[in-house]
Amino acid sequence: MAGMPVNTAELLLKSSQKRQALPDQLRGFALLGIIVVNMPFLAVSNVGVWELQLSNLSDKVVAFLIVALAQGKFYLLFAFLFGYSLTLILKSRSTNSINRYLRRLVGLALFGAGHAYLFFIGDILMSYALLGLVLLLFIGRSTRAVLFASAFSYVIGLALLALVFFETRRAENSAGGFITNPTALDEAISGSFLDSVVGRANVLPEALLVQLVINWFPALSMFLLGLAAGRVGLLSDPSKHKSLWRSCVIVGVLVGLPAGITSAWLALVPEDPTGVYGIAGVVVGFALAPALSAGYVGAIALLSHRRFMSYAEPAGRMSLTGYLGESILLAAIFCGWGLGLFGVLSLTQALLVALGAWIALEIFGKQWLRSFAYGPFEWILRSWSNLEIATFRKSSQSDK
Repeated sequence: MAGMPVNTAELLLKSSQKRQALPDQLRGFALLGIIVVNMPFLAVSNVGVWELQLSNLSDKVVAFLIVALAQGKFYLLFAFLFGYSLTLILKSRSTNSINRYLRRLVGLALFGAGHAYLFFIGDILMSYALLGLVLLLFIGRSTRAVLFASAFSYVIGLALLALVFFETRRAENSAGGFITNPTALDEAISGSFLDSVVGRANVLPEALLVQLVINWFPALSMFLLGLAAGRVGLLSDPSKHKSLWRSCVIVGVLVGLPAGITSAWLALVPEDPTGVYGIAGVVVGFALAPALSAGYVGAIALLSHRRFMSYAEPAGRMSLTGYLGESILLAAIFCGWGLGLFGVLSLTQALLVALGAWIALEIFGKQWLRSFAYGPFEWILRSWSNLEIATFRKSSQSDK
């Protein structure tokens, strides 16, 4: 801070030490979207919501809303926040800071592997850990270069998305979910704990390949966009950027929402023996998903000062615990080794259970942080990243 006025330096120091509320609110909201999107795979079938054979109206409405409002939107939001947080994690570019960051990525990868094998093959942590390495290449780059790379990455992602979904939809044994043979995994999940682990292990390479082709480039695009936003502290004081947030809402309403509705209609409504409508629905939905994601960010930013928004902050502060906790809870409820409700409840009933799990985790987060400085999994990750046991019990010192 050489040459910087003392009062300015002090303000920046205080600003860096004060935890930003909006990112936590966004994470808490994103956890709702994640559990809604993952629920069909964890509770009903691994064929994917757009391939489910639904008979009653309520299930059809639920499936439509999942595809229109949630599918493909919230992993982008998490990716944006991951990139945004990088500027806070690497406040200095010292060797020590980078080593801590690299250990953090290793920890995320290990959590992700456990999550994928034990609870849910659609894990995103392993992907985030690998893509996090790419972000290091842009730490010293100009913001213009970062934004250009973000746009380029998303264009590549769209091209791959269109190509892969067109080919898989034409294949006889194609499936709309993560894998081509979901029935075998469904049977494994309905069995013992060991059966479910072996079943996931058998299909995980395929699921990871699908994620690489479909999700990695859009996620990297959002990582980079978040990195650029973090440099200017975009989320630190939402009141300073109201015109931007209003523009995001307008884009979400005029572009994102119609695109989501169109995507859901194409994927779920018409008779589609050739798969052409399904191809178009998936491409439209994922191609324009950032528009609705931006709308969500804008709306939450405009409402961030409201008291009710603060209820999402505790879960957002421990979003790793929330993300893993959602899968653990739903697995315990639906898997054969738990209550054994997999494939038993309707999509609507399963959604109600998932919403209950999300609410329970929100309440858990609020109560937990009354006594503890970090969520359980956050504490483990922080201790590993710093190579020292972090203070677990809450103290007067704020979390930095």
